[in-house]
Amino acid sequence: MSILTSTADLPDEPRRGALWSIAEPERELDSNLIRLPAREEIPPHLGAEVDTLVHVVAGSGTLTTEDGEEPLRTGDLALLPRRTLRGFRAGEEDLVYLTVHRRREALRIGRR
Repeated sequence: MSILTSTADLPDEPRRGALWSIAEPERELDSNLIRLPAREEIPPHLGAEVDTLVHVVAGSGTLTTEDGEEPLRTGDLALLPRRTLRGFRAGEEDLVYLTVHRRREALRIGRR
């Protein structure tokens, strides 16, 4: 098994969004390394049909769920059950977090 990436060496770009994603086509898991710039947010929304594990790699911020707001800091892990409310807000510095979840089937256009 080879190392896919190192979260200790974060790229400068993109400034917001996915810094890294698993590229291997034959996999059962998806994982993304996400950067949210300082004081920016991803508004609360309902999650997809998969449970998602979130690991904060760098920075700090806030996680919003149905239970309210929870502070996030480097090293924190959160389990977000499928179809539940989640939102993220970065603190005074960028919030960088890794998401891991079961791979979802791609949408396909075609006949039934």
